[in-house]
Amino acid sequence: MARVRCCTDLDKTVLTQNFDKRSWSSVSPDEDWNFYWASVVTVRSIFNPSNDHPRLTDNQVINHFPNHYELTRKDLMVKNIKRYRRELEKDGNLLCEKDDTGVHKYLDFIPVTYMMPADYNLFADDFRRDPNHTWIMKPAARAQGKGIFLINKMSQIKKWSRDGKS
Repeated sequence: MARVRCCTDLDKTVLTQNFDKRSWSSVSPDEDWNFYWASVVTVRSIFNPSNDHPRLTDNQVINHFPNHYELTRKDLMVKNIKRYRRELEKDGNLLCEKDDTGVHKYLDFIPVTYMMPADYNLFADDFRRDPNHTWIMKPAARAQGKGIFLINKMSQIKKWSRDGKS
């Protein structure tokens, strides 16, 4: 069996040590490779439509895929799942069926989500309907729990907005 040819554009010892431990051959990105641990910038470059080779071959694997942030960012994932629901509804697909109260029967795994500040008025209306709820505030484009906090008063969201959303 041929050795796996790997490359990376990141200077990370943990990567190169793991490649060596598996007896993989390190090659440059310009050579024929099977596995590429690439930065997001490199992935965008590889899959750029103007690039001569925007597709991977059957024996190539990469650690990111184009537009991965559409799923890994919670705000964009919600946007895409809502768009998927609308497309299913338009096609009359049973997956988007709703119960008598208007709640999706099958695609009900997404909590009510608001993007601030654009959805502030919608959020405020929901908040006023049931002021005893506790809400999770999760900043867009943050990771590893950074910036997440709970609110149960409208004054907390106003303070968050006034303090620069930090």
